[in-house]
Amino acid sequence: MDDSEEPVNPFQFMLSDIAKALGAANVDPAELRRQFSALALGAGNGYDSVDPGLRSRVEPLWEIAVRYVSGVPLAASLMPASPPSLVVQRPSDYAEALLRDLAPYLDMLAQSLAGGVPGMAGMAPAQMGEIASLAASLSAQIGPMFANSQVGSICGHYALGAVSDFDLVLPRPKRNTLALEASAVARQAELIGAPLEEVALYLMMRELVVSAAAWQPVIADRYDTELRLYLLDLKADAARMIERLSQGAISDPEFLANFDPASLLTQDQSPAQQANLAEMATTLAFVEAVAMLAVGQIRTSVFGNSQWIERLGESRDEEPARVMLATTFGIDLAEVRERARRFGQRLRDADQALDSLLAALSDADKFPSPQEFDDPQIWLLRLQVEG
Repeated sequence: MDDSEEPVNPFQFMLSDIAKALGAANVDPAELRRQFSALALGAGNGYDSVDPGLRSRVEPLWEIAVRYVSGVPLAASLMPASPPSLVVQRPSDYAEALLRDLAPYLDMLAQSLAGGVPGMAGMAPAQMGEIASLAASLSAQIGPMFANSQVGSICGHYALGAVSDFDLVLPRPKRNTLALEASAVARQAELIGAPLEEVALYLMMRELVVSAAAWQPVIADRYDTELRLYLLDLKADAARMIERLSQGAISDPEFLANFDPASLLTQDQSPAQQANLAEMATTLAFVEAVAMLAVGQIRTSVFGNSQWIERLGESRDEEPARVMLATTFGIDLAEVRERARRFGQRLRDADQALDSLLAALSDADKFPSPQEFDDPQIWLLRLQVEG
């Protein structure tokens, strides 16, 4: 071998061929998410059909739920003239709807998780060498594929346990139907030791109120803006982490010896990020509080001693796929639930509570700030002064 020749890397041809294969595949991100969601759901496992017995026990409860909710002033003020109808669906139906409804956010999420391919800290492409260049090209193509596969897998696993369209409050388009997954409701009822019909009726009432609140333009616009900002920040954070690792590893010989991998996951949030997360948490907690207050007005008369409702909420918030999807979208389930509970408790005895809640849902300027949400008296006083 000539001294001027570099030794042949045994992985050179493989890397080159893989890069060509990936480049030729031209995989559609949405289709990749759908495929990995389907892998999570599986086939022939009982999730691809609706049990007729469950359907017959659940479907008739919808008209009862609509009637009860329509009798509550807060909920009735939010309900459309023609209430949505019920669709009893399969987990696979839910997954398809989730991937379709959240497509713009899932695209942004996948881009954020994929990060970026960092430059080689001041090195020209010729200095990188052919293998490094091939590896960078491979990473650029594998990153988005892996991220979309991961997103699809999370959505598929989440769909296995999701009970309804707004089981986890995420931006969904307004429509004239709402979905309930009967087998998931039955599993939840068995888990907490409560009658199936009562659990289904409660979840239906909550679904009606949450959807009515979430579809108010003020909520929809706020949440869309806040979630997009969060995902853009997430993308910037991912790119910054990769850039930091690349630059440190190349420019500082001591970097790898002293590098703490956990530091990549503990990025400092800017004041703007903190403010946006606070606004997003407040928007979600407000919707949750509206549901708690509205359903709470009929809860005792319908369900009597209903301690199982608390157990239902706690068990839902402990499901791994639900927690993972919520966390990925910047949602702290425990924080949202606790803030909503405190807000609702302080608002129950307020004379102008109903008018204030309806005002906040119809006028963005009257929506409580994060500070006002945690101290509703300040918010109520402001609305009173502003008239």
